[in-house]
Amino acid sequence: MLKRAIKVLTNKPTEITGPVFTKEYNKENKQITDLENLLKVTDENTRKSIERDIKKLKYGQIGENNVYYELKNSFIPMVCLHDLRIEYKGMVAQIDFIAITSKYIYVIECKNLVGNIKITKDGEFIRSIKNSYGKVVSTEGMYSPIVQNERHINIIKEILKEELKYKFKLTRIESLIVTGNTKTIINKKDAPKSISEKIIRHDQLIERIQAEQKNKKIDWTFIEEDMMNISECLMKYHKEITYDYDKKYSMKSNDKIDIKVKSEDELRSELKSYRLAISKKEEIKPFMVFNNETMEELISNRPKDLDELKNIKGFGTVKCEKYGTDLVAMML
Repeated sequence: MLKRAIKVLTNKPTEITGPVFTKEYNKENKQITDLENLLKVTDENTRKSIERDIKKLKYGQIGENNVYYELKNSFIPMVCLHDLRIEYKGMVAQIDFIAITSKYIYVIECKNLVGNIKITKDGEFIRSIKNSYGKVVSTEGMYSPIVQNERHINIIKEILKEELKYKFKLTRIESLIVTGNTKTIINKKDAPKSISEKIIRHDQLIERIQAEQKNKKIDWTFIEEDMMNISECLMKYHKEITYDYDKKYSMKSNDKIDIKVKSEDELRSELKSYRLAISKKEEIKPFMVFNNETMEELISNRPKDLDELKNIKGFGTVKCEKYGTDLVAMML
């Protein structure tokens, strides 16, 4: 108690000078890697389902990467964990980030929401999708990310109550839904305050945490020992998930086929030959077809269709129309 009192009175609850990740952010998503490997040994029908799931996972990574960048590059003394899957008494919580500061424990859910979202006065989430002309083509209700995150928080509360005997401190756990898609408009005008204040953009995250760190009305703080204990306690119940891909994609042994995947050197050689042939045909410099940097990006990403090719730097509509079909075929 004396140790805590000294730290609180001196307004220095921790020796931590910035964000410390006790479960580090890993850009290499194992599930994506597994699925990309699975693509090489499966049939056409199953491949489409796998490709759809890979796109979904990669899209979700964008939001997580944005949040990680904000947390990592802040100067806020806090303990952070990324991608925590907690199993406790038959309950499961899949959490994107936890940030433990001296004032609050933030449970952060990253959402790359698609379309425009309106939150009603009753807290319902309504999604509108527009076409390229700006006309609304569909409207649908969607599951509330607030409710989803609250369930995760309830599991955390149970663990901290049982393991660390926390009681009143459990009110210090905050839910934050952080949106990563800058094109999505979220209309919170009619939303209850209890919901609207929990939804923020990724570029507002640090400002939000800093403001609450300065709240002098909070006279009780987590000291460094508390922050580390909370982290260790939650990690104790972290369980990596093992996916049964055969079951998920209804794969049978005879569905799997052998596909010879070109090595990077083989593909690089083909791309150079193709580039040279096109440059001679069109009487332009080879780099004007695509430069070496773009070629390496093609090799790394291996776009499977024209939509994916457009994501490669240097490939707009014109180049995709001229070279797209040839290049996509070359990626196989």
